Amino acid sequence: MSPETNGTNLSPVVCPRCGEIMRSAAVKTAIWRDDRLFVVEDIPAQVCDSCLEQFYDEETTDALRRLTEESFSSLKPKKEVLVPIFSLEGRIVRRTSSSKEAYSDY
Repeated sequence: MSPETNGTNLSPVVCPRCGEIMRSAAVKTAIWRDDRLFVVEDIPAQVCDSCLEQFYDEETTDALRRLTEESFSSLKPKKEVLVPIFSLEGRIVRRTSSSKEAYSDY
């Protein structure tokens, strides 16, 4: 396996969390604003396949912050998707001291 580079030099980027080599990738993230969910994709990042952390450079972080502060109102979305929402209500199994399972509605 060849080490990935960060695009600015030939040395590999090391994950600050676990120490493994990272790779450059375009990722997506979900951001909640009030009761609305926004998905941002095509985010340049360094990704660690070992611990699954994603790291953004300063310019990318600033762009995400500006987009969030503007409440996504100044841009037309690239696309829209229907997102199913699931609930764990009534599906959490709590173990009791008698080893019996009991379903719990929080």
